Amino acid sequence: MNLRSLPASAARRALVPAVALTLVCGAAAPAAAQAGSGDPASLDPGSIGNIGSVNNLGGSVDPSSAAAGSATVGSTGSTGTDSLVGLGTLPPMGTGSQNTTATPPIGMESEPVEVTEVRDVEVGDQMVAGGDPRFERWWVASKSMNRVLPVEIWRAASDAPAPMLYLLDGVDSPSPSGWLLPGQIQEVFAGEHVTLVMPARADGSLHADWQHDDPVLSRNKWQTFLTQELPPLLESGAHAIPFTGKRGVAGLSMGAASAVTTAERSPEMYEAVGAIAGCYTARDDLGFLLAKIVTESRGGTIANMWGQRNDPAYLENDGLLHAEKLRDKALYFATATGMPDATEWQRNDHDLLRFSQGAGLEIATHACTVDMDERLKELGIGARVDYLPTGMHNWDNFSRFLAPMRDTVMPALR
Repeated sequence: MNLRSLPASAARRALVPAVALTLVCGAAAPAAAQAGSGDPASLDPGSIGNIGSVNNLGGSVDPSSAAAGSATVGSTGSTGTDSLVGLGTLPPMGTGSQNTTATPPIGMESEPVEVTEVRDVEVGDQMVAGGDPRFERWWVASKSMNRVLPVEIWRAASDAPAPMLYLLDGVDSPSPSGWLLPGQIQEVFAGEHVTLVMPARADGSLHADWQHDDPVLSRNKWQTFLTQELPPLLESGAHAIPFTGKRGVAGLSMGAASAVTTAERSPEMYEAVGAIAGCYTARDDLGFLLAKIVTESRGGTIANMWGQRNDPAYLENDGLLHAEKLRDKALYFATATGMPDATEWQRNDHDLLRFSQGAGLEIATHACTVDMDERLKELGIGARVDYLPTGMHNWDNFSRFLAPMRDTVMPALR
């Protein structure tokens, strides 16, 4: 079947059962990676070295995490997709893969957090650039979430005021951040005067304000935290970082959707947005499947986030629907196709489950990125959108987009 010959909505519907099978059952589907559209950008997939290679993995529903990049991901359990069957829109998906070795989500405090504040600041971490003091880990008590969470910061090289670029992680939202390990984002931005801000431990949350507390993923009010609670702590008060007044937000995988939604819900706050390998709506079957995998592969329940699929919250958090809010910002979107290159099978240590899931996720995010590309063109909003002909959903792939993203967003922040 030639998906490019179908209308966009039909092509996405055709992807759903194949992607579901690939992600959950581990069926390899590299041939389907050519689904979608978009010509490759000028990037040369062979021009950048093998960054963050993956070896000896047991498989994970989302290989975007730093755990996947450091070979610590296990595979067991169920994604809990039975509720999809009752909706009559998606097939049952059976037993899947769950990252059961990830650090458990940070729970709520026994005593209510009365005020959002910085509780502690750690300077340097031997895992990050050998303990370079430009790295700081702030432990921030969030009143909205009643949790004490790490926010990781890579300071600008001097104390002169600098813009701030918020970087949102994939599904495991680890500490140290995947942007640092294995992304080496501090090296990519070494020539830029900018403060990098990486909120961590937003495990499986889509960085959203959830409607209900979740028994596993705890209380999530990440939109409130990112736009109302954290900026005042960074920009003023006892721990203030010299700041020019310009902000950007970027994300990958789960965080790509989050970055777009965050910028659309608070457009006055950001001059630039970057999004790598994400999906920007959860209202159709493909987007809903990916959102469900994000939350439920980490033990959460998607109904606790935005309710049932007919809840207005799905409209409110739809990146395609509200894309007009991205106008006049520097925009960068990127994806590969899920098609492996000649070295991918070896670099995945001949692990069929991980290999096929990495293909399936990138096939899906390619389709999602094409949709966003077409939506922005329909609105007459300029953006750089990069497509690579090969690449799977892992840091080997993501790392190739970091420099082009930097070159796109930084002129708006300087």
